[in-house]
Amino acid sequence: MSKEHKDNKKAATYIVDTKPGNHSYAFVEGVGECRANFMRMVEGIDKGEVDVIVVADAKLLYIDTSPLWMEKFIATVKRHHLLVANATHRTDYDLRRPADEAAFRALAKK
Repeated sequence: MSKEHKDNKKAATYIVDTKPGNHSYAFVEGVGECRANFMRMVEGIDKGEVDVIVVADAKLLYIDTSPLWMEKFIATVKRHHLLVANATHRTDYDLRRPADEAAFRALAKK
């Protein structure tokens, strides 16, 4: 990795409107439904356009996201060796570490 690349990290921020209303959704057969911005984020990660994911609260990633989309997200983040930064709690998750992955998955139940 070049020094230029290290100094110019590309972050994906995930914003979720938690108020009821019309939201833009994406549906992929076999994977299910998620918010359109979630799908675009996963696609960006998979293309190597993202170096870190920053979310206000990591549990928000689970809102309106099918279980198969979450599995795809987790696998993609692991494959690209990215961190998921939780800004509210000032923590991050390295999903390649079993304890971090378990803690991240537990957010779905909160």
